[in-house]
Amino acid sequence: MTQLSTMTQMSIFLLQSHKFSNDNIEATLVCLKCDEVFKKDFPIDLEGQTIQFKCPVCNAVGEADLPYKKIEERQEFEEDFGEIEQENGEEFEDTY
Repeated sequence: MTQLSTMTQMSIFLLQSHKFSNDNIEATLVCLKCDEVFKKDFPIDLEGQTIQFKCPVCNAVGEADLPYKKIEERQEFEEDFGEIEQENGEEFEDTY
């Protein structure tokens, strides 16, 4: 019963915009409880997942759906990584 009441009290954060970097996702979110807009960084590993966290303004617990990186962006990243690997050869593989 406690889990059900927690679920009904949970808020939803709307994703207004986002930007991918190599390490994280910078999200601009809107809290539906207090209507405040805020930015939050998430690790890139959370891409495409629904995550739960607190609003930094009103402390309401809520969820947000993080987007996936577009296929074109993912391919560009993989191509860039391949070029770096070719330039550095085996030395890069040994380091990482």
